[in-house]
Formats: sequence, structure tokens, C-alpha cells
Amino acid sequence: MYSILEFLYPPRCPICDGVRFSDEPVCCPSCIEQVSYVSAPYCMCCGRPIERDDREFCYDCSRKKRNYSGGVSLGAYEGALKESVLRFKFHGREEFASWYAEKLTERYEKELFRFHATLILPVPMHKRKERRRGYNQAASLAKELSERLSVPVRSDILLRTRYTEPQKNLNDVARLQNLLNAFAVEEEKLTEYKKNHSIERVILVDDIYTTGSTMEACARVLKKAGVERIMPVTIAVAGGYTE
Repeated sequence: MYSILEFLYPPRCPICDGVRFSDEPVCCPSCIEQVSYVSAPYCMCCGRPIERDDREFCYDCSRKKRNYSGGVSLGAYEGALKESVLRFKFHGREEFASWYAEKLTERYEKELFRFHATLILPVPMHKRKERRRGYNQAASLAKELSERLSVPVRSDILLRTRYTEPQKNLNDVARLQNLLNAFAVEEEKLTEYKKNHSIERVILVDDIYTTGSTMEACARVLKKAGVERIMPVTIAVAGGYTE
């Protein structure tokens, strides 16, 4: 028997957005194969796929100093997964976060548990944008990962302090300028948290990894606050330099 709520608001496949019911897998079996999952070899810093297994880092990460490492991402930001993330991000499909977190923990169980994270933080969204959208998709994913990894999550420690232009329309230099002083740590909340918890190792969660500008801007602030290691975790990674 299906509940009235399930008929009125049926769950959707996170890939094709088709209606699913409680006695069916959350994702259509045929849809799972449509995702271009990241597989080895991939960059040991950002998680982007690389073509040569004799290299540890993608071309981009080998040329830039990063304040994070060990990143993982579910799949390439293309095709079916790209459309899924866009629905998750812009069309109210917040419930997709559960499936993304499930697949991330399945595919990267060893990496995630070996990191021994002490805290999970989502990349923050400006309050104005979050009110308009209704939720922060990175925070939704972070919450689901927290439940699966049994690691605390906080959305009130890392803050976005000013409104920024969408990164997708900017080049690398403009991205960095756009994010200058855009993030900060809420010192009072952090001090309170540190009384009973460690902030040594943080998983930093976002939906899409492109050039790494956003991750780097957040990581710099966290390093200054005393975090020793930062691991980026994202749903999708955009294509970039791979040689």
C-alpha cells in the first residue's frame, strides 16, 4: 500500500527524475549505468580523473598550491549526472542528496573512513541566495554524509560573508577575485565547538568541483583557523586539465 503523501509527492529517480515507489530501488537500474563515475587513476588532490596512471596529480593541481588534498567526486559533470545535479541545485530536488551520499560512501568507503574526519562542513551559500532557493544543496549533502560516516556536521562555522557572482561565467583569475574575502569562520561558534571537539581533519562538501577556486578560498580560511587537513567531497567534477 502506498501512502497518500507518496501518491501526491512521489519520490523521484535522482538521475532521470522519473517517479519511483517505496518497493522500488531509489534509482532506476538502467539509470545507474548512465553516470560517468570517477575511477582510478584520479588526482590525489582534487579527485579529477587523469589519463596517465604514472601521475599523482592532474595538470591543474600540479601547478597550483592547494590547501586541501585527497578529494573525491562521484562522477563527471556531464550527461545524466549533470542534469541530475542541476535539478538538485535549481529545481527543488533536495531529496537527491541522500542517493548522492549513499553512492559516495559506497565508492569511497576506504578513503572517507581512513581520513578520520572530525568535522564535516558544507561550502556556505549567501543568506540571500539560500532564502531564494530554499536550501543550501551543499548543506543537504553534508548532512546525509554525516549520518553515514557518523561525523558531526556544522553549517554555522564556515560562513559566506558577501554575495558573489556565479563562478560559471568567470575565468580562473576572475574566479579568485570574485571570492576574495567571501568566506570567514564564525569565531564564537568555532571556539564553542573546539571546547569538546577536534577540528584537525575536515571534510569540505560542495556540489560541483570546477577549477577549485571555491574550495581553495574556503580551505585558506579554515587553515588559518587551525584546521590541519581538508578533504574535498563533491557530487560531480567538471572537466579540466588532465595532462
